[in-house]
Amino acid sequence: MTRPHIAFFSGDITRSGGTENVSIMVANELVKDPSYEVSFISLFEEQPRPFFPIDETIGRDTVYPTVTHGIQHYFDTVKRLRGLVKKHHIDILIDIDGILDMYTLPLKRGTGVKIISWEHFNYLQNPGVPYRKLTRPWAARKADAIVTLTTADKNLYEQHLKPRCLVIDIPNPMIVPDPAPVYASTSKTILSSGRLTYQKGFDMLVDVAAQVLPQHPGWQWLILGEGEDRSTLEDKIAHAGIGNQLILKGRVPDTDSYYRKSAFFVLTSRFEGLPMVLLEAKAYGLPIVSFDCPTGPSEIIEDAVNGNLVHPDDIAAMAKNVDCLIEDRATRERYALHAGDGNGRFAKETIIDQWKTLLNTVLRTIAR
Repeated sequence: MTRPHIAFFSGDITRSGGTENVSIMVANELVKDPSYEVSFISLFEEQPRPFFPIDETIGRDTVYPTVTHGIQHYFDTVKRLRGLVKKHHIDILIDIDGILDMYTLPLKRGTGVKIISWEHFNYLQNPGVPYRKLTRPWAARKADAIVTLTTADKNLYEQHLKPRCLVIDIPNPMIVPDPAPVYASTSKTILSSGRLTYQKGFDMLVDVAAQVLPQHPGWQWLILGEGEDRSTLEDKIAHAGIGNQLILKGRVPDTDSYYRKSAFFVLTSRFEGLPMVLLEAKAYGLPIVSFDCPTGPSEIIEDAVNGNLVHPDDIAAMAKNVDCLIEDRATRERYALHAGDGNGRFAKETIIDQWKTLLNTVLRTIAR
């Protein structure tokens, strides 16, 4: 038997988003196992090289050589993708965003490829893409497996769609920093990170910062990440007069030093799947203040033990919690001591074992 070929299908694997980050992490671990051949297929690649390093033994292909909106060329996109699946004898195609099911599910007929739909958002959200209302029920009927990031989302799929395939929750893996971090208890830096998009709620973060930072002139709040909302956020920050304290750092290749030097981490997202940035903050031993948005934060943070969960979109409550942590070093230190509680569930080894079990389950259904 030849090695099964596992391919990850992405919109653009060179992007700097959390979805790309975790997908590359999983692929880099799977390729270490000689049982699998691993590759990536993107609709296109906008950057000359991936933002996150990909193991050099992992193959990469694109459906289109330049930036192309696949939905505008739907039938051609499916045809091109079918050609790649056949050319490379792909056994399992993992969609790293459920919206991509619209291109891959038609390939089951005529290629025999197995489709795993990996949902990085939550069932209740259709962020900017109405097609999700079609692809999710379609995947529930035709996919070979659906992977959600949280137990809560798995339950939503089962309750609303009654899937005919296996639905399994596999969290994002946590990467343990080396050397082990030492909490910077005297730090006066607040950290946030993520794409500058509506989903991440940085507009609300600016409102929170405008209430808190002027009262604490010695503190800074750094935002790592880039995105389409940058100019709007820059204007909002300037209007609030906090440009010297709230700083957009843009794309930062070395986030390690920022996490190590921060007092605590804040997440103001409107919705999530399972936020990688919270797992990173947890791995670095940082206290966390987060909106208890659907889904993810409540499966990472134990309220009043290693962080604070705030009612979604409640800017006043978020400002109060941030202010309290700024003023209470003892609480920050206590939260930092418990940051590692429950880390085993997110251990990279545990996550990769779950993925291998799923892949082998799906592979057993292939007649070879």
